[in-house]
Amino acid sequence: MNRGTFFATTGFLIGIAGLSFAIIALATTRWRWDTSTGRQNGLFESCLIGGREFCITSTTRYEPYVQATQAFLIMGCICSFLGLIVNLLNACGKGTNKCHLYAGILYIFSGVFLLVACAVYTGESRPKLAAVEVFGYSLWLAWASLIIHLLVVPFAFLSKDRKFDYV
Repeated sequence: MNRGTFFATTGFLIGIAGLSFAIIALATTRWRWDTSTGRQNGLFESCLIGGREFCITSTTRYEPYVQATQAFLIMGCICSFLGLIVNLLNACGKGTNKCHLYAGILYIFSGVFLLVACAVYTGESRPKLAAVEVFGYSLWLAWASLIIHLLVVPFAFLSKDRKFDYV
């Protein structure tokens, strides 16, 4: 296995972990959690009692910062998915000679989108948290996904095959 294939494969596997964390964070309801009542607030639904019972699903009743978080997290997942596809093409040798650049740029965009989503939610929610409310694991998974996506960028850029003499 040459150096370019190693970096592309490693970046692809780490990118899968980052995308998985982002999708789990997007789909779960533990962005904010009330420790006294068990109420869970997610990006797309809010559950009154722990578990999946008594959940209310709506995308229009949330505050603008939650809607911005939804949008940026979805854009981050889309860019991450596209980066995975381009990175896989690069690892298999099926893409163009600039696939590693495209994959790196897509991972940078997904990292920036995830950063904006997490920062907006954390910045707007922190002052509004009640004494018994805490941030849940969904927000921490989104932050972890952001870190993973930014760690994947060097792997994508270093996955250039040696046969090309540019960049």
